[in-house]
Amino acid sequence: MKRLNSLLLLAICCVCCFAQEPVLSFEGDLYFIPGSMTKSGEAFMVSAGYNNDSFIIYDGEFNVVKTFTDPTAGQPYQSRMVTMTRIYDPSTDGWGNGNITRSVTEDWTVIDDQIYDNITSSTISGFEVYSDDNSYHSRELFVSQTLFDDDEEFEYVRRKQTIIPITTKYSDYAKEHSNGNETYYTISYGDKRIDSLMNATGASAYQWFWDEETGKQLIRLYKHETYGGLFDEGLEIASLDGSVKATLPGVSSISSAYCFRGTCYVKGYSSAENCSVLYQLGGAGSGVSELSRTKAGLSVRRIGNELVIDCNSDEQQTIVMSTMDGRVVKSLTAKHGSNAISLDGLMGGIYNVTLYRQSSPVRSSKISIR
Repeated sequence: MKRLNSLLLLAICCVCCFAQEPVLSFEGDLYFIPGSMTKSGEAFMVSAGYNNDSFIIYDGEFNVVKTFTDPTAGQPYQSRMVTMTRIYDPSTDGWGNGNITRSVTEDWTVIDDQIYDNITSSTISGFEVYSDDNSYHSRELFVSQTLFDDDEEFEYVRRKQTIIPITTKYSDYAKEHSNGNETYYTISYGDKRIDSLMNATGASAYQWFWDEETGKQLIRLYKHETYGGLFDEGLEIASLDGSVKATLPGVSSISSAYCFRGTCYVKGYSSAENCSVLYQLGGAGSGVSELSRTKAGLSVRRIGNELVIDCNSDEQQTIVMSTMDGRVVKSLTAKHGSNAISLDGLMGGIYNVTLYRQSSPVRSSKISIR
């Protein structure tokens, strides 16, 4: 009987002990901050939200150290799309040479004018971190303390976006604020006369039709103009209180960081210049310095109503086609060789075509669809 009472008491104590164990509750995926990137040398766990718009930092006992929500997410902005049309008579002299003085309709006529209300999404991005002695490898680092400087504040990387007023044409704003090194691929329609006509008029699309009044086959041209929207200025390294510690102009993303022989390097990518950018990170507040920019080519061509992108790797890759303000319009899992993206449903304009490998951009090109 005494033994039975002892076992019962032990069971009650075990239940009580287990009942007092803390329960960790989190949303999204769990990541970590290596001890080598914290001021105390102790590692932290990070819970990132599903849309990377927030994260929670835990210590070794899973106590909450910091909570953070991206202040740039959820901001309202507007974009305006104006669609115009005009008629061209290809039987006139100068066909294909840009001479449109004899076109049936001289001026562009607005046929559609739409204003769209939008909300900004999170601009926080993570990147992989590697060490030359294999002491750590982070599949995705969202926040750190000593990677970019040597203080006790937590820092993260975010895109710097500007909301363009809806009264401003997007192409004018982009031209004024770009560095002039953009790479564009002008899409060919397989007919030099059509190509010349589209370039001369700035048209985004065309359509043949039979005109009963003139008894001719004419071309109806379409042009799309965008006003407002979002413009990417580059990347910012910011602390959790919102202060900006460094700016990486013209860089659209960071793919990875490498700690090599006591020095850390960050590899970024500039979609505007279609190149990889290498930065050296200095400790003790010495900041970020650019070391090199290397052009990265991507084979893009148009066949009929498809965009064909050539890939020369067997690794898992994704091709993403997006508008200039970052909105994804097409995507597919790439295979070795030629990959085709249908252009059905796309308005004319300038698009980014980016090749991703393991969530990191490796190549990109700008294309102009007319």
